[in-house]
Amino acid sequence: MHLGGQGGVNATAVAAGPTTFFWETHALLPQSAMTHMASMIAQGVFEKWPDLYCVIIECGVAWVPSVLWRLDSNYRALRKETPWLRMLPSEYFRRNIRFSTQPLEQPKNLQHLWSTLEAMDGEHTLMFASDYPHWDYDDANNLHIPAKWRERIMGLNALEVYKRIPQPIAVAAE
Repeated sequence: MHLGGQGGVNATAVAAGPTTFFWETHALLPQSAMTHMASMIAQGVFEKWPDLYCVIIECGVAWVPSVLWRLDSNYRALRKETPWLRMLPSEYFRRNIRFSTQPLEQPKNLQHLWSTLEAMDGEHTLMFASDYPHWDYDDANNLHIPAKWRERIMGLNALEVYKRIPQPIAVAAE
């Protein structure tokens, strides 16, 4: 799911209406992603198709934990509205939704980013994307993720999602 472009299902990319400047729109793209993610979970898409993955790209990720916390809290209080759901929204998220790293937020304090990524199980829910050659592309050599997560984010998570991609063959050392 690539949101933006201001057409189709997200003709107005932000809740309050059209923005004046591109940088406003670009910074607020997560609003569309929040709506689509919540809708897919609440409508039971992943209950009906438990093996389906939805990959959300180019919407950042810092917002994900807070939205999941709110969805879980509201679901617990009002679960009678969606009796078809058998799990918490955050459980559907972890099983069925993945995000691209691009654009990965860059706070001054890197620990703030890592705490956010940990709260969304970023080791298992993020997949590398560069968006090269766009002006805001992410360089794989400058990706600020925990080193122990690098192998998963740089490829293994994508191999789990895109099962038709041939798996690497392990070569025995001689």
